[in-house]
Amino acid sequence: MLAAPAYAQNDSIQRLNAYLTNLVSAQATFRQENADGTEFTGTFYLKKPGKMRFEYDAPSDSLVVADGRTLAVFDAKSNVSPQRYPQRRTPLSLLSLEDIDVTSSVFVRRIEEEGGRAYMTMYDPEKPRNGQMVMIFETDPMQLVEWILTDRSGLQTHVFLDPLETGIELRNRIFNIGWNISNFEGGEGR
Repeated sequence: MLAAPAYAQNDSIQRLNAYLTNLVSAQATFRQENADGTEFTGTFYLKKPGKMRFEYDAPSDSLVVADGRTLAVFDAKSNVSPQRYPQRRTPLSLLSLEDIDVTSSVFVRRIEEEGGRAYMTMYDPEKPRNGQMVMIFETDPMQLVEWILTDRSGLQTHVFLDPLETGIELRNRIFNIGWNISNFEGGEGR
């Protein structure tokens, strides 16, 4: 009796690993719903290994760039340099790895499949009180469609992705934090 659910779970994990590993470059528009009711839109970019970019549309005009080592958060309303964090300490960094095995990630805590969707719950095991992230995938075909960030106070931010355009050419400079610092106010694109 237990063999069938275990087999289904293994199949789901294998398909998830294959999908994430084969996701080498991608672009998609997104809509972000914040806990306070505000909404923002923008474009998400991914280029492996290690590179991600979240380019927010006006009125936000914020920018988040990951170059493989550092995740930098740019705030258009601030005159200070971007806030920087070690990229490897963020659960989202899992997306930018070249060879992905969700079962060996320190961030992945649970994978569940229900109603045609797979839910991968992640958090930093060294700082579990900082909150968690749930990545949501359509399973047929496998595609990342959403993630939910829950902060330490329980407030949630939902990010909904439009269908990913994969296998595209993206310039390395859009993931270069130094280039983005000098071009952030100028609004240069890719």
